[in-house]
Amino acid sequence: MTRSRIESAPFLGEYMQFRRSGIDFWTDVGSRGSVVPVRFGAQEFSVVTDPVIAEHILLSEVKSYPRDRRLMRLNRGPGPELMFNTDNWDEWKWRRRLLTPAFRRQSIAGFAETMVDHAIRAAGELPGSVVLQEAMRTMTMRMILQTMFSVTADDEVESLKESFEKSSDVVAGRASAPVPVPYWVPTRANAELHKLTKYRWRVLSEIVEGRIASNEPAGDLLDMLIAEHLEEDGRSLGPMDLVGEMSGIVFAGHETTAETQTWLLYLLSRHPEIEDRVRAEIESVVGDRRITVDDLDRMPITHNVILETMRLYPAVYLTIRESDETFTVNDVEIPAGTRLVINIRGLHVDPRAWVDPMHFDPDRFTGSDHRHRFQYIPFLDGPKKCLGDHFAMMEMRLTIPTLLQRLRFDYAGERPPRPTSGFTMSIDNGMPMRVQRV
Repeated sequence: MTRSRIESAPFLGEYMQFRRSGIDFWTDVGSRGSVVPVRFGAQEFSVVTDPVIAEHILLSEVKSYPRDRRLMRLNRGPGPELMFNTDNWDEWKWRRRLLTPAFRRQSIAGFAETMVDHAIRAAGELPGSVVLQEAMRTMTMRMILQTMFSVTADDEVESLKESFEKSSDVVAGRASAPVPVPYWVPTRANAELHKLTKYRWRVLSEIVEGRIASNEPAGDLLDMLIAEHLEEDGRSLGPMDLVGEMSGIVFAGHETTAETQTWLLYLLSRHPEIEDRVRAEIESVVGDRRITVDDLDRMPITHNVILETMRLYPAVYLTIRESDETFTVNDVEIPAGTRLVINIRGLHVDPRAWVDPMHFDPDRFTGSDHRHRFQYIPFLDGPKKCLGDHFAMMEMRLTIPTLLQRLRFDYAGERPPRPTSGFTMSIDNGMPMRVQRV
């Protein structure tokens, strides 16, 4: 194979195509090659749709590929440096090490009942016709705020939900803009973002500081983190650090699980033969009682449906890194300073790795997997794999059976929904559904 070098793309050549086609743009770029240069105005990236190079970036040389510094600087507001926005490996590592124990499987298992409670509530509230995406976002926000902060009041949940969702829209727009506007420039969008962020930090800091002062546990993730005495080598996570880190987890975890579950229920409505298998599994394992974590390992069909949904519609469809050194990987030279988009959507539908990649086939996750490990990375992989992956998977594996025990969903749109490229892979029409009780 001839060694190649990442080269520049024509100025603005891809931006209008991206604006027109959104998620389809990343699928198309992935079909053009393993590493393809693109330019959005003043922003130039190299799009990686190669599992070997993705592994090099996310695992083998992860220290040399921090999150893209230009975007981090553009989006960094007031407050402490956090795991989510730091480009310093040592800073990231000690924060991650202190936060990880609270998010292990055994730590989060105690939240299963709360998740099921909210899924039952959502099932009871859904009307006969619904925009499913919004309903799923409300459900997941209720779950995550109660399990993390013991926030249960509907008005507070709705205000925080609005704050997170509007902020994600601004951040996503800035990331892809031809000329990104920094956070500190006094535009209308930045003023709104500052207002939303200030509100969110005020509410969450009152919760954290009040919990620490009272020393009265509420049985949530915040309790776990406080009890861990988060300090190491003279460094510690103070109240504002906890607010920031947990806010970042809500920011990253709320929309992602909501969108995945929305796409999943749509896919089942389009594939009744698979839906019948899922329902039969639920009936066999759970019947009419409440699902528990002890049931999950006996429900492989439901698990595979979730995995396949995340393959076709990965909520996190790309991630951006920057190279601190020059490397040659798979005969591709990556110069220092290169901004790299790891094309998760492209990897997940690459016909070189997946048979009939656009077809919904949960059985492809049954048995041995001979694909490259980094061909499927819905939660990323390597040291910086999503901290909340176990939380999200448990939530979805509990929620979907709980909803299907009670409801049947039929797609009510006039045309197929299209995925859109916002902060997460969203849905252009919100996913209209007809809902029937079963």
